[in-house]
Amino acid sequence: MTPPARRALLRGMALALAVILPVLLARCSGAPAGAKPNVLLITVDTLRLDRIGAYGGPPESTPSIDTLAGQGVRFASVQGPRGLTWPSLTTLLTGLQPRTHGVRANGAMLEEGFRTLPEVLRSAGWKTAGFLANMCDAPNRGLDEFFCAWWEKTGPPPRRTRFQWASHEQAAWDESVTRHAIEFIGGRHERPFFAWVHYIDPHKPFDPVPEFASPIVDGSFQPDDATLDALTLGPTPMTAAQRAQLFAIYDSQVKGVDAKIGRLLAALRDAGRENDTLVIFSADHGEELGDHAVYFHHLCSVYQQVLAVPLILRWPGQLPAGRVVEADAALVDATPTVLDLLGVPTALPFEGASRAGLARGTPGASGADATFSEWSDRMVIVGEGKWRYIWNPKQVVPECLPFTRSETVHFPVAAEELYDLESDPSQRSNVVASRPDRAAEMRGRACEFVTEKEFRRRNFDQVPTEVRERLESLGYLEGEVADTGPPLSSFCPSAP
Repeated sequence: MTPPARRALLRGMALALAVILPVLLARCSGAPAGAKPNVLLITVDTLRLDRIGAYGGPPESTPSIDTLAGQGVRFASVQGPRGLTWPSLTTLLTGLQPRTHGVRANGAMLEEGFRTLPEVLRSAGWKTAGFLANMCDAPNRGLDEFFCAWWEKTGPPPRRTRFQWASHEQAAWDESVTRHAIEFIGGRHERPFFAWVHYIDPHKPFDPVPEFASPIVDGSFQPDDATLDALTLGPTPMTAAQRAQLFAIYDSQVKGVDAKIGRLLAALRDAGRENDTLVIFSADHGEELGDHAVYFHHLCSVYQQVLAVPLILRWPGQLPAGRVVEADAALVDATPTVLDLLGVPTALPFEGASRAGLARGTPGASGADATFSEWSDRMVIVGEGKWRYIWNPKQVVPECLPFTRSETVHFPVAAEELYDLESDPSQRSNVVASRPDRAAEMRGRACEFVTEKEFRRRNFDQVPTEVRERLESLGYLEGEVADTGPPLSSFCPSAP
């Protein structure tokens, strides 16, 4: 070979190595022993559990989430704390109940004395980032980088356009969040990263995503607020065809988010970071979609359509693939579990407990004895295995749109309700009268909960005006007035 040809060959080999070697190194670089993994937290707003294939929903709706569940650990029974975004996600990020962390409604702020998962991880050496399509005004502390799809680079939009802005752009917000998160995941990082990605599109308004909509979505049924309010308050029942179209539209939104999650996870794989990343998938709450009192949203509900949430953990080589945990858990357990899996010590006084042993399959690991959810500050929902008990001693009638527009139609909740989810998953048959022993035992649990955790009151009138307007445009502040009556603990029997 002549010297010029040899030099050309060497230049070509050098160029090829420059292009290929970084990719090979990334793909082959599993986390060395003792190295800190990346952490990817994915949450979806208003994601109803039974619309996820892995949780018994339509298998074609969520192929990306279902694949994630098959590659990791799926918790089958997880309870959210409230049917509201800010309280639920703050509980996920702090390991505390809303009564303790104080974010008991959308718009309430987290006091400085409480620490979030991103704050703990940043202190322990992680680079932290958040990419959110909702909850942008919330106290998202501890994030080195923060992207809000509402704001992009222009800041909050003018007041006169705020309602439209806070409604029909959700798919675009989610696309923007995905794009920025993928760019972050594929970037260069000197430290392990924590990235939180929050999607919103299953939230109302129910706008079909054309590329994922079923053929039955033909435009003959428009589930806007006016149409749904008329069905809720009016004498004409929802038809089977209307219900089928509503679920098909909602499912198209879920499919659209699932596809974006698939791209996010593919980016993690393509960056060579799949094997050294702990992925956590969950949601804040679900949606009624007409199942109780012909109510279609979440703020009024005390039932599992809203309070049951998914929890999936994937960490290749560290957690068993395809494991299903049947024991009870709650969203309040998420942060203690994540920190335990990562080996990050903390002296924070969590109210949740680590379920890392359950995730790993450790013999003797246990779930929650009982789980607790609330409606506002005035009802408690207790979960024990197949049982759900609703304690409403003040006999409160939830006030949230559209019910406040009518004096005769309400979202009824009895003083006590008890359901066997195995025989009655839709919670249609209240068996409190036929199972007084079970009701009494769970009433005692509710009393223990409210007595131990007397909540910290907040003045909701102090929520900043700009924040209130954005929340109201999403229907988020209806019915969430602080309870000024006697505390729930006053309805419990006095200690001997």
